[in-house]
Amino acid sequence: MLYYIKRSIVWLRRAHRSKGFGVQSPWAYRFIRYVVNEPYPYYKYEQLEKQVYGIDKKTRKLCKLYFRLANYQQPHTFIDCHSTSSCYKIYVDAGCQKTQYKKLTGEMSEADYSQLFANVGEGSMLRVPLIENYRSIIDKSLEHLPSSSILIIENIKRDKEAAAYWQELIADSRTGISFDLYYCGLIFLNRDMVKQSYVVNF
Repeated sequence: MLYYIKRSIVWLRRAHRSKGFGVQSPWAYRFIRYVVNEPYPYYKYEQLEKQVYGIDKKTRKLCKLYFRLANYQQPHTFIDCHSTSSCYKIYVDAGCQKTQYKKLTGEMSEADYSQLFANVGEGSMLRVPLIENYRSIIDKSLEHLPSSSILIIENIKRDKEAAAYWQELIADSRTGISFDLYYCGLIFLNRDMVKQSYVVNF
């Protein structure tokens, strides 16, 4: 019940930012309309719901988003940071079967991060919740990941510190177009397109 109440409040606050309304960039509009807020259910959703059970509504929502992102991006590698469940792996694998799954743990050193990020292929995706040593992880990723990669930053609205870090990150000269989805943020590292930050009702 609490999830639905919070979800309703967030939706109402961002209602005017639904489905790409008011977005001038054709590319950003298509991404918001057909990836972030795809209106039609994928045929695999029902199968995945049976395969992945015992997760909350918010996590399921993010799982489906990552499935669509993987289907869109066709990433070489999906790097999952501080994951406590296999749910994201299962959904990403369903979205792109060729994707290599790598897990980043708290026991790894900065040298380990650098080596991992430097050895992934084009279009890779990195999921980082803003917990523990997230600043070091994200900084190393910006130094080494290919420019075709996407960062998925979770907990961007957790508190003032997280919100401030998100603003710092989208202003970073090493990042490109970003999308604030409230429950997470998406950052494209491709800097060839004009940099813009979008707030989306997701």
